[in-house]
Amino acid sequence: MTYREKHSFQLERSLFEKPSSKYRGTPFWAWNCKVDKEDVDRVIMNLKRMGMGGFHIHCRTGMDIPYLSREFMEMVRYAHEKGRELGMLTWLYDEDRFPSGSAGGMVTQKMEFRQRILVLSPEKLSGDEDVFGNVLKEGQRKFLGKYAVWLQEGYLADYVFLGIDGEELAGADTWYLYREIIGDNAWFNNQAYVDTLNGEAIREFISLTHETYYKEFADEFGETMPAIFTDEPQFWPKSTLDFAGEKKKVLLPFTDDLPDSFQKASGYHFFEILPECVWELPDGRLSDKRYHFHNHICERFVHGFADQIGAWCRGHGIALTGHMMEEPTLASQTAMLGEAMRSYRAFEIPGIDMLYDGRELNTAKQAQSAVRQYGREGMLSELYGVTGWDFDFRGHKLAGDWQAALGVTVRVHHLTWTSMAGEAKRDYPASIGCQSPWYREYRFLEDYFARLNTALTRGKSEVKIGVLHPIESYWLYWGPKEQTWAHREEMDEHFRNLTEWLLYGLLDFDFIAESLWQELTPDSSLVNDGFLVG
Repeated sequence: MTYREKHSFQLERSLFEKPSSKYRGTPFWAWNCKVDKEDVDRVIMNLKRMGMGGFHIHCRTGMDIPYLSREFMEMVRYAHEKGRELGMLTWLYDEDRFPSGSAGGMVTQKMEFRQRILVLSPEKLSGDEDVFGNVLKEGQRKFLGKYAVWLQEGYLADYVFLGIDGEELAGADTWYLYREIIGDNAWFNNQAYVDTLNGEAIREFISLTHETYYKEFADEFGETMPAIFTDEPQFWPKSTLDFAGEKKKVLLPFTDDLPDSFQKASGYHFFEILPECVWELPDGRLSDKRYHFHNHICERFVHGFADQIGAWCRGHGIALTGHMMEEPTLASQTAMLGEAMRSYRAFEIPGIDMLYDGRELNTAKQAQSAVRQYGREGMLSELYGVTGWDFDFRGHKLAGDWQAALGVTVRVHHLTWTSMAGEAKRDYPASIGCQSPWYREYRFLEDYFARLNTALTRGKSEVKIGVLHPIESYWLYWGPKEQTWAHREEMDEHFRNLTEWLLYGLLDFDFIAESLWQELTPDSSLVNDGFLVG
């Protein structure tokens, strides 16, 4: 998407008074029934009356059209043509519900593309034992080896990887390592979530999803279809022990060739150093091997998912937008992403998710920093979800205002229902549409934010303060909670506080991601009185 008018010397009064569709909101439009042409006509006309500039076609629970089928694509085409008649934009969405990656379960019909989990267990697991409720039985568990582990006062004194056939050692605790493959889940149409660390699996996702849209709408990409939204990609959440000496399973993200890629990247055999990712070293020592593990998992995830999809989108003339899973804290990012900012390198319109009328300043600041440093033209927010039926216009304006102040220019309202039949009526209300009595007056808000966006998409920020993002330091303390939790909580508190002190003191800043710094700051940008990023 290009805000072409921003290059003119002066903001035209006519554009400010009547902003075009690209400056206006583009809500998630829930296809939550057997959507027909009458539904399309009604919803799009209502969105136009509300001052919206477009819509995201968003498959939700209740949709009664086979996903990505011929019938589905014909209805998408009808909605796009109807919107185009009214001067509105069609924003694509890359999944059947969420999270993105499985193409409604079509990708994960192939067992090799299903999500993998590493389980470190204090006891042997039988072939049919269910570890946590949704893992395949019938031969999908693989034993990878066992460890002899010696703890001294709760710290890792020594350890040995015994392999598959090695004998257990006297005086040591024995732990057993398994690979699990996720089993069938109704949410994924009785399939499973995808292995986001597996680049081949994501190429299958692109082939089934993005290529299908391109075949139908290639001429509209980058014009009346400005972007495709990806929603909450993630890997299996990393867990920790609560106490160093407890006998509890530890679950970590995994993909089948991880040992090979880890050894190539770090020089270590992954299985041989795994205990350092679980237990703390004595005498306050930090584990570089633990750091390499978290860094490698993050890089596999970003390279496999965001980098591939972003490259495909750039090559096909459409912007990648959307948001990651669990963006706000150091703890949540470490568990499910590694690092949020690293993925933003692949997004043309980086985005965030702001539900429950939250005030996640760091979530917004991370995305805004990437927008500035990569010279992106806009920033997206999925907002207003789960705010309830009594969330009034004051709340809508306040939530929109603080996010606009931190860079948001593309407003994706959560959620406009097509139908409120059955389960649809419980889908994270309120509905931002005709089911709410104020929908005819909503144009007052949209006109306000659209006019604001005509100004916010112009000019260039001059940022004099850089804050080194602490996520990579945080990884070093991802160990048993009894030994690390207080320090991790303190780091997250400092992470929040520093942002609030600067912003409430009207001192603008950018986060600097260590993983992106070298790419964004060539040697020629290192000057005596500072440095440039981006």
